[in-house]
Amino acid sequence: MNIGVGTEEPGVSQPAYWGFWGTLLWGVLIAIVFVVLQTIMIIMILLAQEKPHSASMLMKSLAAAATDGYFLSVVTIVTTIVCTGLVIGVIKLKKDTVLKEYLCIRPVPFKIMLQWIGILAVFIALANLLSLTLGRPVVTDFMLAIYASAHPMWMLWVALIIAAPLFEEIFFRGFLFQGFASSFMGPTGAVFVTSGLWASIHTQYDTYDKVVIFFLGLLLGAARVRTGSLLAPFGLHALSNLESTLEAALLG
Repeated sequence: MNIGVGTEEPGVSQPAYWGFWGTLLWGVLIAIVFVVLQTIMIIMILLAQEKPHSASMLMKSLAAAATDGYFLSVVTIVTTIVCTGLVIGVIKLKKDTVLKEYLCIRPVPFKIMLQWIGILAVFIALANLLSLTLGRPVVTDFMLAIYASAHPMWMLWVALIIAAPLFEEIFFRGFLFQGFASSFMGPTGAVFVTSGLWASIHTQYDTYDKVVIFFLGLLLGAARVRTGSLLAPFGLHALSNLESTLEAALLG
């Protein structure tokens, strides 16, 4: 099965990919832009809403904004638009790249997608069962907090179910995966590394939740490899976020 990492065929011109170092350096730059843009957006919204009288008040407001559904919704949507465009621009900078091939935008047969949805459902059920067994809440405090503070509510749903999966999949299992998989790391190494990086950005969660996210990343990476399409992990990621948002709505 074609896994979209530059399999060579004699006499056929192959699309070009950024190598390991190019992917790493561009990836770091995009991550920096992502974090800086998020911070700037939050500060701009805070200043538009209120006038902090001191730096300490501003820092307190920034900390509170981290669990505010409105702030998260706006920042997620804006950063997705800007940083997705940045990823596409970086890909286009590489000579002889084909954007559709680089990101592996290919249709996935309905039957195959159903199989992966079934695997995802089993994973979510086992993760929830493990949480209950360990005496942990199925819905995290973070999810409850952002859902309770979201306004308008539709914006949070768009941010969590469409925007966040879109950028994260394009960046992690699109750009980073393709660059790493076409290097000495290979597809397996790329799946593990991108899963670890993806889990590490979820700073709002504790170690246990990050481990669960890491294994979810392995599942999404496996779907990316086995189907040869970025659409599979994007769909699964969106469904996973939909399930967690529904849990927050029902149990909050």
